[in-house]
Amino acid sequence: MSKVLVVVGALALVAGVAIAKPKCPKQCTQEFAATKKSCLTSCKALTDKAAKKACKKSCVADFKASKVACKAAAPTFPACSPSGAFVD
Repeated sequence: MSKVLVVVGALALVAGVAIAKPKCPKQCTQEFAATKKSCLTSCKALTDKAAKKACKKSCVADFKASKVACKAAAPTFPACSPSGAFVD
């Protein structure tokens, strides 16, 4: 019986962490993707292979940094239904 309670408790903890994961708004994500796409398009104009590769890496790094900053600034938490336990 105690093993079952431990497993149920662990699953509840994992589910709670997964639900409370910060998420960036869809509009921001779309803007980041559009910026990345235009950046990569500008990289295609380069003729030097090494410069083109560095440009692409820079575009991807900027995209990832933007997403991380957005997630850190706008966390979303699960909506809780009011119950007698949480009423002041």
